[in-house]
Amino acid sequence: MTASLPEHLRIADLSGRRVALWGWGGEGRAAYAALRARLPELTLTLFATPAEASDAKTLADANLLVEVEATGEALSAFDVVIKSPGISPNKPEAVFAAQRGTRFIGGTALWCAEHADVNGGLVNAICVTGTKGKSTTSALLAHLLRAAGLRTALAGNIGLPLLELLDAQADA
Repeated sequence: MTASLPEHLRIADLSGRRVALWGWGGEGRAAYAALRARLPELTLTLFATPAEASDAKTLADANLLVEVEATGEALSAFDVVIKSPGISPNKPEAVFAAQRGTRFIGGTALWCAEHADVNGGLVNAICVTGTKGKSTTSALLAHLLRAAGLRTALAGNIGLPLLELLDAQADA
């Protein structure tokens, strides 16, 4: 049995774990690239649609296994599943696997863990949440920060997936 997982998972914490990606859109591809950059030998399994699976297979990555059916049983074989944001954590398959100990996280959680300071707070990050106005607020904040002369990265549901900026240098 593998050791317990830390609360805030960093990419290095995935070494030696059974890890899967669920979804191959922008977030799934960004998670794949971030994991490959830091853990090139880690065996990964991708759960994707048939069209996405065909695309992923063109990578010719011997350490990437591609599956087209994400059943609860299949997902429960992993310690960690990095889930694309469009996949509900309340899907029966995810609930089944979570009840059996599989941990589901997103790319945003990985990015935040990689950028946390010693007290667990984010370094140079402004996070905008809510129901309405997130994109407008985020775009305005980025514009104001850039106008003030700060190197600013705009990412998340607006712009790039956060994991594409894993090693980017920005003031905000």
